[in-house]
Amino acid sequence: MKPLRVAILMETSLEVSRLILRGIARYARTHGPWILEYISGGISDQRLPEGWNGDGIIARIPSDQEAKKIAKNPAPKVILDPHRPFTAPKHPISRLPRMECDNLAIGRMAAKHFLTRKFTNFAFIGPSISSMVTCFGAWNDEPNWSESRRLGYAEELSNHGFEPCLYKGARSQCVSENWTLEMPSVIKWIEHLPKPVAVFAPHDARARQIADACLMSGIPVPYSVAILGVNNDSTLCDTTLPPLSSIPLDAERAGYTAAHKLDALMQGRKVRSVTLYNPLPVVARDSTLQHQTEDPIVIDTLEKIRKAHGFNMRVGELACEAGVTSRTLEAKFRVTIGRSVGDVIRTSCLDEVKNLVEHTDIPFVEIANRCGQQSAAHLAEMFRRRYGLTMSAARLRRGELRATSA
Repeated sequence: MKPLRVAILMETSLEVSRLILRGIARYARTHGPWILEYISGGISDQRLPEGWNGDGIIARIPSDQEAKKIAKNPAPKVILDPHRPFTAPKHPISRLPRMECDNLAIGRMAAKHFLTRKFTNFAFIGPSISSMVTCFGAWNDEPNWSESRRLGYAEELSNHGFEPCLYKGARSQCVSENWTLEMPSVIKWIEHLPKPVAVFAPHDARARQIADACLMSGIPVPYSVAILGVNNDSTLCDTTLPPLSSIPLDAERAGYTAAHKLDALMQGRKVRSVTLYNPLPVVARDSTLQHQTEDPIVIDTLEKIRKAHGFNMRVGELACEAGVTSRTLEAKFRVTIGRSVGDVIRTSCLDEVKNLVEHTDIPFVEIANRCGQQSAAHLAEMFRRRYGLTMSAARLRRGELRATSA
């Protein structure tokens, strides 16, 4: 069977796009053979070669010029997450089959995540203006994906009697395209927000900028400002200080579905014009920990516990370092976050133990030694009571998941 040539126009610089590509490749392996032709790099690098005469195209459109070129190509096409100008009725690609992320659902999920953490102050900041200039050639138009995430967020908050504060943006394009120049404007906005506040950003790169702004200005995250992004880019999220909570997208399934639609088109069949793909449950990291307080002693103690994962920590020692008695420290914790110091230590410790059990091959005895427990058996019992399964079962399940995905 002759292989089909399929052009993939999609930035490979983003983890979410690589997941979509993985889904496309998975479909091609099963239903091909397909030759996937793509260009590594960012969105501005994506170009359909002149005279390209392959069999199908899956594209995230980088510009209006490229959109018109793709529209003229006779090959069947599936468009990924088109920007607003490309869906206008008179635009040449507006009637092409497409995959769209359910951005309203993302916004609602963000609001629910913060509401379950008992926040009463909320904010939203749109994407950096440079991304708008790339898409529109104009700096004052919010992308439709960001707008929908904002509207879903505001709608869900409104259902509970809340309204988010909105960042109005920098005053000039030259400032807004340079994060170093825009940062003072963002810091000023954050400083004037009522605290503690939950801030939702429409993608991880913007959420990271908010975390950096808080770090530069001495605003404690997540105690005064909790931050949530979108895409769950592991590199961005794990290297943010503190690590960034994020909403993942079902991107691999989206890629698989896009390939399925294209396959049908290449066979001359009709397909649904718009197919939505969904967000996945929030991956909660330290930037949305369920602690809201502006008490400097509580914040400092919580940070020490977080950074050490609660390992080898004693309430008396923490109180001494804070310059207060154990009773005073306990009282402050009870009043501000409704939990004891010991409970926070145990939770942090066991969560890190779970991480080590599920993601490393470190012996259980060594894990027990690291966290200062009396014995591996004692730690195992604590683990079982908290998570409802043994450490051995948790590690075995990790192995089974690896085998299934291989």
